[in-house]
Amino acid sequence: MPAAHDAATAADPAPAPAPMTEPPPVEPTPAGEPPPGPAPDSPLTRPRGRAARRAFNIALLLLPLGVLANLGYTLLATDRALLASLGELPRVYLLVALALTLTPWLTGSLRLMVWTRFLGHRLPFRELLRMTLVVDLGAAVSPTAIGGEAFRWGMLVRHGVRPGEAATVALLPKVEDAVFFFVFALPLAMIIARPWELPAIATSTRLLSSNALVVVGVGTGLALLAWLLLRSTLLGHAGARVQRGGVRWWGRTRRRLRAAWSDARAVLALILRRGKARFALTLLLTAAHWIGRYSVVMALALFLGVPFDPVLFWLLQWIVFTIMTFVPTPGATGGAEVAFTAVYATLLPAGVIGIATAAWRLFTFYVPVGLAALIFPLLARNEKGATHG
Repeated sequence: MPAAHDAATAADPAPAPAPMTEPPPVEPTPAGEPPPGPAPDSPLTRPRGRAARRAFNIALLLLPLGVLANLGYTLLATDRALLASLGELPRVYLLVALALTLTPWLTGSLRLMVWTRFLGHRLPFRELLRMTLVVDLGAAVSPTAIGGEAFRWGMLVRHGVRPGEAATVALLPKVEDAVFFFVFALPLAMIIARPWELPAIATSTRLLSSNALVVVGVGTGLALLAWLLLRSTLLGHAGARVQRGGVRWWGRTRRRLRAAWSDARAVLALILRRGKARFALTLLLTAAHWIGRYSVVMALALFLGVPFDPVLFWLLQWIVFTIMTFVPTPGATGGAEVAFTAVYATLLPAGVIGIATAAWRLFTFYVPVGLAALIFPLLARNEKGATHG
C-alpha cells in the first residue's frame, strides 16, 4: 500500500506540467474563458476595471448637473413663445433623434464583431456592446480626444485577445473614421454644400486653431516632464531603491510594448492579405455610424420647425465635433455648447439657438452617456447570472 500510495502521489501531479509546455495561446479560447497567458500580463486589466467603475460613478454624479445647466441655458436663451408651444411640436422627431443617437451603439458593436471574429475570437454580442458603451462612458470623464479606447483595450485583453491584437482592434475604428471622412464624406460634402461661404466657418476655424496650440503646448510639456522624471529615476537621482524599481518597470514595459507592436504589425499584415472585404464592410458600418450621429441635429431642426440644408448641417456637425476634441474638459463640457452656438448661430433663429443647443447636447451626450451608465452594469450582472446558472 505505501508503494501504491507513493506511486499514486507521484502520478497525481504528472498532468499539471502539461499546460506549461504549451506555447502562449495564439488561437482564442471560448468566449467567457480568459486565457492563462495574456490577461495577467496586461497592465490595464484589473486597474482598468476599477477605473471603469469609478468612471461610471462619476458619470452618474455629473450627468444631472450637466442636464440642469443645459436646462438653465435653455430657459435664458430661448424665446418664451417657443417654450410655451413645445407641447404642440411634433414629438415623433424626438424619437427619430433618439434612434439616431443610439445608432452608433449598434454599428460600433458590429464593427468590433467583424474584426474580433476575423482574428478568431467569437465574443458574445453582449460583451461587444459593453465595449462600445465604455467608450461613451470614458468620454464622459475624460477629454474627448482621449475617450474610452483604453477601457476597450483592457476589456478585449480580459476576453482572451492578445494585447497587440487588442490595441489594433481598439484603434481600427480611428482608421476607418479617417478613411470615411477624408477620402469620401468630407470632399463630397464640401463640393455640395460650399461651406467656405459661411461666416461661421471663419469663427470655428479661429476656435480650432487657438485650442490646437494650447493642446499641443500642454501635451509637449507633459511629455517632456515625464521623460525627465523617467530619466532621473533610471539614473538613480531618487535613490537606489527607486532606481531598482524603475529599472524593473521600464524593462517590463519595453518587453510588453515590443510584444504589442509585433502583434499589431502581424494583425495589420493579415488585414492587408485577407481582410480587405471586411474593411470594406466596416467602412459601410462607419458610414451608417456617422450619418446617424451627425443627423441628430436635423431631427431636432425638424422638431423645432427650422428649415435647413441637410448636407451643410451634417458637415457643420463634423466641424463642431472636431473642435470638441481640442477642449480639455471631460466630455468637452462647456466647449461643446460654445462650438455649436458659434457654428450654427447664423443658421438658426436667435430665439431657437438656446433650445437647439441644449437639445443637441442632450441627445448627443447626456442621453447616450446616461443610458450607457445604466445599461453597462446590467449587462455585466446578466453575464454573471448566466455564468453561475
